[in-house]
Amino acid sequence: MEGTMKDLFVPAGRVALVTGGTSGLGHAIAEAFLQNGVDVAVCSRHPESAPDLAELAAAEGRRYLPVRCDITDEADVAALGDAVEQGLGPAALVVNSAGMNILKPAEDYDAASFRKVMDLNVTGMHLVSKMAAKRWMIPAHKGRIVNLSSAKAFLGTDRNYAAYCASKGAVNMYTQQLACEWAKFGITVNAIAPTFVATPINADLLKDDAFRSALLRRIPMGRLGTGRDMAAAALFFCSEGASFVTGTTLKVDGGVTSMQ
Repeated sequence: MEGTMKDLFVPAGRVALVTGGTSGLGHAIAEAFLQNGVDVAVCSRHPESAPDLAELAAAEGRRYLPVRCDITDEADVAALGDAVEQGLGPAALVVNSAGMNILKPAEDYDAASFRKVMDLNVTGMHLVSKMAAKRWMIPAHKGRIVNLSSAKAFLGTDRNYAAYCASKGAVNMYTQQLACEWAKFGITVNAIAPTFVATPINADLLKDDAFRSALLRRIPMGRLGTGRDMAAAALFFCSEGASFVTGTTLKVDGGVTSMQ
């Protein structure tokens, strides 16, 4: 027998860093960590915007650290590392959930807008991952990195997603490459690809009843995703039981990418 199966899904670290952790999926993932025995640092441009996380941390007896950071700025990311280390200690778990879209048809997508989406969704993810790996995970020979991809990495749509789809396709390949490069350091790198979840990034789209109805018809399970669905996937990837899972993009999408 290879060992006990008792604690397979216990988190593989006691400190987590969640980018974009004050809203949307990042907020749900931060909640899940706090409720499962993990101290959490979140970073965003508005770190004060989630007082409920501080309240939850106090109720759960965990530590919580909100940090202001522009993850596309390398100096800011270095300062983020300082703040996390001083406030909570080294982070063994990192979730890159910060992301954005700018809704424009491809023929009108200017370079500045395209660059802004790619910088946050891809470059920022790289800068945080690099900082965490070099500073904490490689020396410890252990770590978990989870990136937020999207069903839009696999499916096109008829308008407004040129930069977003490109960025999420890049997230998937970047995840695989990091998994290959950093496996020798005991670091796993995986991604979660959600279908639509009601978050600030897509709230305006979901107000359109025709869009929402068409979307639900395309999802075999007949509902949108939830923050809880994505948090569960993040907890799995960050668990002791996922120590041999790396380079994987898990579609948490109700079957939408399986539907023609």
